[in-house]
Amino acid sequence: MDETQAKYHHLVPQTYMSAWAHGNGTLNVEFLDSPGNIVKRNKERIAGMTDFHSIKAGMPLCTEADTNIIFAPILTYYVEYESKILKSSVDMNKNYYAFDDWIIKREDGSLVSKKRVKDEIEKIKIKDIETNWAIKYENHWDFEVRKIEENVLCTPNGSIPAFDKDYLTKFFTALDWRGFNSNQHFEEVYRNLTNGLLDNIEVPEDDRILPSLKTAADEMRHYLLLKFYRQYLNDTGVIYEDAMASLKYTSFHFLVADGPTKFITSDSPAFIHKREDEKLAGLLPITPRILMVKGKCIEDDGLYYVTHITDEAVKRYNYAIRSNAEEFVIHY
Repeated sequence: MDETQAKYHHLVPQTYMSAWAHGNGTLNVEFLDSPGNIVKRNKERIAGMTDFHSIKAGMPLCTEADTNIIFAPILTYYVEYESKILKSSVDMNKNYYAFDDWIIKREDGSLVSKKRVKDEIEKIKIKDIETNWAIKYENHWDFEVRKIEENVLCTPNGSIPAFDKDYLTKFFTALDWRGFNSNQHFEEVYRNLTNGLLDNIEVPEDDRILPSLKTAADEMRHYLLLKFYRQYLNDTGVIYEDAMASLKYTSFHFLVADGPTKFITSDSPAFIHKREDEKLAGLLPITPRILMVKGKCIEDDGLYYVTHITDEAVKRYNYAIRSNAEEFVIHY
């Protein structure tokens, strides 16, 4: 499978944000640190980070297949560290943090330029996560949005036959774990585990795998999520289990905004919301007119429900969407 060459990886897919775009992909963005100030941003260059989903040298989640690719420039040399030969690419990956102390020789015993070799290794990044997001979810989203609009917007309050529940559930779950805020249960458990420990360990700027990962807690969280994403895209792991539970025990209700106020979205578009009656519901804005709600169902009746809601109700949901955002919201 050919991997993408893209360097800027979207946490919120461009194809998802397209429903709020104007003109040539322009979005109306409100950053939370500047409330009320709407600025124009292109969807290609927002809601992402350079190489966010890339697997690189030294990462603990690297498989042997990964390390054979990453350390290919060095596998024909003798690599010595602390008087021991690093015989495999896996050993090299485990000890990559100490690269400056390695001794690298050719067969004839001559030394190899470590700067040149390190530059070659650093250029190699495994991008199967970014590629598989597109193949499994993003490439189908435009078609799915049109299908939702065709089925929902023309329907009065009531029900419609369910469709594409497997895909919608998995897409919702992907965005719930993938936004700037990840799944709330994961975030709560992780904060409790690292509070006062890894949070207090600052990573030197030159050693950060991404500029935004400033502490050991940030870095470990990133490694865990990349591992979870990779597993999910291969239908295994904790995110996949979450999706399968949702598929079994939940279904969808589509809310339609008919008035002047439209639904906003954010950098963390799919999330779990506590309603006024204390019940939990998953929210994902689909378009400025449609909000998808994921709620518990006792039995699968083969139906989705549609409700056209008041302008005031839309504003209340927008408040919930805004409250869950990390850095910005997107207006229509």
